[in-house]
Amino acid sequence: MICRIAFKNLLHKPLYAGLCWLLLACSTAVLLLLVALNRQAKEQLEKQIAGVDMVLGAKGSPLQLILSSVYNLDAPTGNIYLRDAQRFMQHPLVEYAIPVSLGDSYRGYRIIGTTHAYLDKYKLKPAAGTVFNKSMEVVIGATVAKRAGLALGDSFAGTHGLGEKGHVHDEHQYVVKGILPATGLSLDQLILTPLESVWAIHATNVQVREEEDGHDHDEHGHAENTENERDEHHAAQPHDHARSETGTDPHGEHSHEHGDHRPEGAHHQHAPSGKASDTPGPRNNSAQFSPNTQITAVLMKFKNPLAQLQLPRMINENTNMQAAVPAIEINRLQSLLGSGTEVLRILGWLLAALAACSIFVMLVQGTHERRYELALLRSMGCGRSKLLALVVAEAAILGISGILGGFLLSRLAGWFLQQQVFTRYHLNFSGAWKVTQADMLTAGAILAACLLAASFPAIRAFRLNISKTLANA
Repeated sequence: MICRIAFKNLLHKPLYAGLCWLLLACSTAVLLLLVALNRQAKEQLEKQIAGVDMVLGAKGSPLQLILSSVYNLDAPTGNIYLRDAQRFMQHPLVEYAIPVSLGDSYRGYRIIGTTHAYLDKYKLKPAAGTVFNKSMEVVIGATVAKRAGLALGDSFAGTHGLGEKGHVHDEHQYVVKGILPATGLSLDQLILTPLESVWAIHATNVQVREEEDGHDHDEHGHAENTENERDEHHAAQPHDHARSETGTDPHGEHSHEHGDHRPEGAHHQHAPSGKASDTPGPRNNSAQFSPNTQITAVLMKFKNPLAQLQLPRMINENTNMQAAVPAIEINRLQSLLGSGTEVLRILGWLLAALAACSIFVMLVQGTHERRYELALLRSMGCGRSKLLALVVAEAAILGISGILGGFLLSRLAGWFLQQQVFTRYHLNFSGAWKVTQADMLTAGAILAACLLAASFPAIRAFRLNISKTLANA
């Protein structure tokens, strides 16, 4: 009965009640949305860096290296030589090392050259098809397959650069061999291919540019000079050009008889190695690539904490490469973003305080206008406690309805942000309807503020003087 009367009293002034409900709903939505976003962001960041203790890459911003190589958000800091990285990839303290090469994309989705170990890190297998096994084969994420309209067996050409616009490598066609299941991670928006695919495409592009540059020189009248210089070069250095592929001269004599004055180790530095362990990958074809082959970064996991203390410092101080620790950089990123989150949280609590003040004003005014009705209820046998409960019930109805409305608004706002904003940042607003302890504490604090605002008008109704009130009626 008390709740029904309280509800009727709120409907008696719908504008005041509606304003209070709107303020409560908005403040609750802001606070609960922040709670949900903080939870989601923390879970996403932790899932992405799981199994990665260090990232090896080019010198630059360590945070940029982490964002580009692990979270696939930023542009890479540059490339490093594979031969330099292998020294640490094969270190005894390293459990595994996953090389990645960036540079191309398809409709804005990044094409990453890597090995099978990249999928093994997430313990994933294609939901359809198989894993790539040779150059120009790809495995695509679930989001790529859905939004780009790619299916098993389809072919497509990559675009140079990480944006949607750029030079299209029409002469190189990728073939979709597998489609990964949805994970809610950045993996859903990636196209994975062997390292050999990236190397082959960019090696061809370099060769094409060199040939084009050679044609330009011919057009400017240097063809004759080039022929003369080549004749003079043959005449001046007969030994260098007389060698056959077998290492002997045309007369059958071994080339070392003419003397080879290159320093020791030069052969190893300038000739590609044929060992399968030199270039990590599912199918090691390192013998066909130059030792100057480059990669973007290496994701590493250590065998013990000792490596965490030794390797990053040794790399940063003694090499031209950079070692970044994801845990440190992500903590730094969260601290940078914490100030903006704190401002929004303060704004939410200010709105909640404003809603509580409006409830206070509405109930004070309401009890004053209904003082004669309250006095009649008392004269008809209604106890003081029931009058107190009547006023508190009005505040509780407003508070609970406002919290429920704010919860719905926060989840709708999260869904909208997921569709419009978070997709490009590889954040998945999953578990939207999950109610956590932080949500309950926030809702409880808002409801307590509403009840506190109703305490003064409730005490005023509790202490109502029946005879004096009715005498002045």
